Amino acid sequence: MFRKISAVVLLIAVGSTLESRLHAQTSETISLEERVMMASQIYHVISTFFPGISQEKFDTDYKQYLQAMLRSDDRREFDLASMALVADLHDGHSWFYDNWLDHAYGQPIGILAYPLGGKWTVIRSALDSIHVGDVITAIDSTSIEDFFTHARTYVSASSSRDAGLSLFDTSAIFPEKFTIALADGRKIPIDRANDKKVPPPPEKSEGRWLTEKTIAYIKVPTFHGIETQAQALELLKQFHDAKTLILDVRGNPGLGAPGALQRSLMVHPYKDWMESSSEHGGALLRNYAPSYPEHSTLTISDTVIQPRETAYSGRLTLLIDRVCSCACEDFVMPFKYSKRATLVGETTAGSYSMTRHINFDNGMILNIAAVHHTFPDGSQFEGVGITPDVPIDITPEDLRTGRDPVLKKALELAQVP
Repeated sequence: MFRKISAVVLLIAVGSTLESRLHAQTSETISLEERVMMASQIYHVISTFFPGISQEKFDTDYKQYLQAMLRSDDRREFDLASMALVADLHDGHSWFYDNWLDHAYGQPIGILAYPLGGKWTVIRSALDSIHVGDVITAIDSTSIEDFFTHARTYVSASSSRDAGLSLFDTSAIFPEKFTIALADGRKIPIDRANDKKVPPPPEKSEGRWLTEKTIAYIKVPTFHGIETQAQALELLKQFHDAKTLILDVRGNPGLGAPGALQRSLMVHPYKDWMESSSEHGGALLRNYAPSYPEHSTLTISDTVIQPRETAYSGRLTLLIDRVCSCACEDFVMPFKYSKRATLVGETTAGSYSMTRHINFDNGMILNIAAVHHTFPDGSQFEGVGITPDVPIDITPEDLRTGRDPVLKKALELAQVP
């Protein structure tokens, strides 16, 4: 009988806990106790793990954050204040996210756009009234530049250029209904509650001969999972005798580990990143380090990776762009610094880090960069990116007409002896 009663008590306790957690995940308010507890955890994680943090500046920002989040129990205000605090670290891998905010305010905008040559250009669209290559001039009565300047406060990114990529992906900071003004004079009403979501790009590696038995082309859209790499490796076997391989990682957001494909294309030993992370605490640091309680930095460098004997040895060209980030940049970097490949296109995003995160019971997530990477020569990478050897700018007109000047240039280079 005692065991039965204990089991019933346990079930009631579990049910109560689940009900409490569900309420926390769906509530439009957040209690003072919960706000203070979360703010304390946010401060601890950022101060402890974010590399190279300026503690004095962060403490000043944190005081302003406390003033904002203590004013109200409104959940959206807490979310925006937390997003702004983390975004001020200027790191694309450090962000604050709330499932509730995304559900309540994150309805799709229907387009993806970012600046090309100083013009906010539509890159993808699910709306019949807005087309790829259209140029946006205003949101309601606010110029798109001023709208971005205000919204930038809440967008986590390693640079303003990187933030431009994420603006239309951060739909919770847009009004539910607004009007987009286009450069051709059209004004398009947006109703996010009823508009379509932009479909994601395909996640399948594809390849073909551009010039039979001479120039091959492989497109790798992501490094998420192993499938796209496995597909690319199979294509590489088919094209192993090509004189030139053009490998396209434009639009690749990373999201995985690219080592298998990378090693199959490198013919000489190559250096990896220099990595730095913060050390804070521990007996040795407390007792012997004169810097305590400040940060010490641990740096690892001079790591050399050996290639495979069966690696593709022909001429290699990589097509890159500003969307290439994280694991995509991890893939590209050795080809740049070993001069194994010619890089054609745009400078990459400049955002790559190992992270620490907290999943809060109320559905909120804090993700913080814990490792900063620099190039093998020690120069800055974060917020800078990997520059192409042959820079090619894409224009709105290129997108409207379906031209691909980057691939065209790669083909021209492949035909040069």
